[in-house]
Amino acid sequence: MKAKYLYLAMMSLALSFGFTACSSDDDDQPAPTPTTKSEIAFDTDTVKVGVGESTTFNITAGGGDYKVINENPDIASGTLAGTAVTVTSVKKGITGLVISDAQGNYKRIIVKSMYFKMTLDKEAVEIGMKLGHTDGTANVTVTGGNGNYTAVSADTKIAKIGAINDSVITLNGVAEGTTTVTITDMMGLTKTVNVTVKTTTIPYTEDEKKTLMAANSNTFNWDENSSSEWGTFSTQVENGQQEAFWDYWGYSYIKVYFDGDFTVGKKTNGKVAVKFSWSYDAPPTIYTPVDVEIIKNDGSHVWGIMSMVKDNYLHYGHFCVKL
Repeated sequence: MKAKYLYLAMMSLALSFGFTACSSDDDDQPAPTPTTKSEIAFDTDTVKVGVGESTTFNITAGGGDYKVINENPDIASGTLAGTAVTVTSVKKGITGLVISDAQGNYKRIIVKSMYFKMTLDKEAVEIGMKLGHTDGTANVTVTGGNGNYTAVSADTKIAKIGAINDSVITLNGVAEGTTTVTITDMMGLTKTVNVTVKTTTIPYTEDEKKTLMAANSNTFNWDENSSSEWGTFSTQVENGQQEAFWDYWGYSYIKVYFDGDFTVGKKTNGKVAVKFSWSYDAPPTIYTPVDVEIIKNDGSHVWGIMSMVKDNYLHYGHFCVKL
């Protein structure tokens, strides 16, 4: 019986030493270190890249195994080579790239695809302006720029800004001479255009003549006076001269007279009579001598232009009437 109690006492003591030893071993083990994520960082906050060009930025911190997500590859896209991201521009605009890493981090960077140099379709323009008039115009188109354009003339007594429609700047001639126009975009890029304004006594350019001949509706025009859709458009012989005319019951009319016939070519002894009045007896205004030229005759209609210079002013007009 004593042996039994002695055995139990020894076993209890052994177990006590065992538990104490295990507890001591556990206390000697270091506490586990908590895992921390490394945030993604770049060497720039915003990427600026020229349209049609490429640039590179670097990932300076992160969890590795990087990937790039392109928000709008139609504007610009990025490709990875290690920690270097190459951004290639396609067209002007603002977009972004999102970089991810192996630890599940994501970071976005803004990409501004823009022009660093403004380009124009021409850097010098010549405005042909009819003598005594201020209706000469020329267009300059921005072929490379960042939009929201403004334009300033150095001398508005020579040329002024007529209109700005998107990337097209219209210049209006004011007086003969030379000046410059400076165009600026939203990013502050500028470009200067040399402008020359010249006066002419030629009533219509070749392109303007083509436009006139492309229309076959009855029309008569002289200076600021134009025919209405009512009245008679015709031709006849009057006092031995050819006459083409628009006449609204004798109250208003434009008539041109000349020697020769209606074949294409320049005519002689031209004269223009103009009347716009509600008084039947009011006299017309007579312009003479007038240069008359038939520019087209297709057998059914005839097209002509006329002009004269008086008091440093070019009077001019055109007509299309049925033969």
